[in-house]
Parts: sequence; C-alpha cells; structure tokens
Amino acid sequence: MEKNNDVLIIGGGISGITVALELAQVEIPATLIEKDPFLGGLSASFCCKASESCNKCFACVVDKRISEVRQRSDISILTQTNLIGVKRDSGEYRVSLKKRREKVDLEVSAVVIAAGINPYEASQKAEYGYGRFKNVITAKDLDEMLRYQGRLFRPSDGQLPKTVAFFQCVGSRDESIGNLYCSQVCCAYALRLIKAIRHKYSEVKTTFLYMDIQPAGTSFQQFLSSCREDRGIRLIRSLPSKAYCSPLSDTLRVRFIDPQKGDLVEESFDLIVLSVGMVLNKDAKPLTKLLGLSFTEDGFIALPPPNSGIFVTGACSGPKDIDRSILQAKSTAFHVHQYLKGRN
Repeated sequence: MEKNNDVLIIGGGISGITVALELAQVEIPATLIEKDPFLGGLSASFCCKASESCNKCFACVVDKRISEVRQRSDISILTQTNLIGVKRDSGEYRVSLKKRREKVDLEVSAVVIAAGINPYEASQKAEYGYGRFKNVITAKDLDEMLRYQGRLFRPSDGQLPKTVAFFQCVGSRDESIGNLYCSQVCCAYALRLIKAIRHKYSEVKTTFLYMDIQPAGTSFQQFLSSCREDRGIRLIRSLPSKAYCSPLSDTLRVRFIDPQKGDLVEESFDLIVLSVGMVLNKDAKPLTKLLGLSFTEDGFIALPPPNSGIFVTGACSGPKDIDRSILQAKSTAFHVHQYLKGRN
C-alpha cells in the first residue's frame, strides 16, 4: 500500500484541474485521475468565441489550466484510470485504481469528485431529426467543427450555410422527458457561437428560437444587447415543434408559433443547431454508488455529509458554465484544505 498523496481528485476536467492547482498552491499533493486519455473534459473541445472582443466563454482558460497542471511535479496525473474500490479506515480512504490492466492502491485523506457531465443525447428528441437529417447538429458539434475544422459548413455538402437556426432547451426544461431543470449555460453558449459566426461570416443570417433567455455573468446584458442590435441575428421567443427535411433537398423546414401574430409559421434553414442541455456523466453513477453518495432530484450528485472527507465540485453537482465551475472548484479546494488542517 502506497501512501504518497493526500487527496484523490476524480475527474480531469476544468473543475478537477482547478482543485489540483489550488491545493498545490498550499503544498497539498494530489493524484488527479481521468477515465479518458486526455485532460480537459467536455470543455477541452470548445473553440474561442471572441468576435470584436473577448466574449468571456473561458475556453482559453481551459487550455491554459491543462498546460499548468501538466507542468506541476507535485500533482500526479493518471489518465485512462478509474476508481474500482474504496474503503474508509480510521479516517483515511484506501482506494483502488485501475489504469488499463494495472492496479494501483493508494491511501488518501480526502476524495474530490469532479466527474463532469454529458450533453443530452439529442437523438432522443426525434422531432428535431438529429441523427436522421445531416444538417441538424448540436452546439457541441458546431463547437468542434469551428475548433478542429476551422470553418462553418453544412455536413451534407460542405458548403457555407446562408441561414442557421438555433433551438434552445433541447433536453432541459422539458416535462416530456422528465428533465425539468434549466441547464443555465445554453443561452449564453449559443449566443456566443452566433456572435462568433456572424463576426467571421457576415453574410450568414441566424435565428435564435428560445423559451426565455437566462442571464450569465455581470456583462451578459451588454452582450445580449449587442446581439439584439445585430440585424443578422433574430431572437424569437418561440420553441419549434418539429423539423422536416424534403427527400429531394437537404434544406430543412421548421414550424413554430410567431409570437407577434400568434400564428403557426414555417421557415426554411440551411442548418439547425440544437442547444442540448446537461445530464450527469454516465460514468459518474457507478462511482457515486461506490462512494455511498446520493443524487439530487434533478439527477446530479448530492453534496456529501460534512466532515466525510468526500467533496463534490463542478457541473456534476448541478449545471454550471466554465466560469462558475472554476469558482466552485476554488471554494472546494479551500474546504479540502480546512478539512485536512482540522485533522491535524
């Protein structure tokens, strides 16, 4: 049994990385484990959404923090690693990790869960045609398209779309699928993508179909005003009922209620982007059971009992954007530090 780390951090996304870096600042060593081959989690695939100026999407912060954590000799990073066993003994946690075929046993004084989230599976909203219509994509797909391909295009033919519709609340605030909560980040996320598109492709016209717009940060209202002033951006308070695709064309047709007239209207779009909500990372559920934790009514990880030595941080405890995840992770690191001091 090795005893060379004080804290085990489960999850190498922005929250787990931030906790590790904050603990390193107060000379608390940690082991950071990540089930995937790379660090950064979901946010590592996000593109910069700056237009005329920084739109505070914080994607660049993720890249910076990944670089910082890899340079620290006092943070042990184990990728492609899972927690497979845990036992508490005299206030310490004896944990068993599996790294590919290798088993690693550690004794730690605290465990931080930063297991992250998954995007809602858009194909479950069959009426929008994701997975059936080539030109229906998710906001995550668009983010990766812009980051890795470096341009906007229609998947069906590789051409620049002239009209793009963004559907909000796909997988959130939806009684029909049992997800009543707001994912909180989708509105700002989609609008930042729209501004980035409009900045690079002024000829592309965008339509933002929404239930209501959730604020995000102190500067969001100013940002929202700039979106409203852009003649290439239409903000329509109406959620579409269905997307159609003609068998003879890749153009999509969308039906929604015109909020001004109260009438059902139908419009054509070259590309549809679904702003999917957050759900708990599927790999976090067995992890939660292993650690004896419970779930909130919205299906995220509930906070552990005080003084248990287990801490939960980031979006796995409830929907958060990158900025709020970092802030909570810093607070979590402080509480871990206080917990460890109280044991001495």
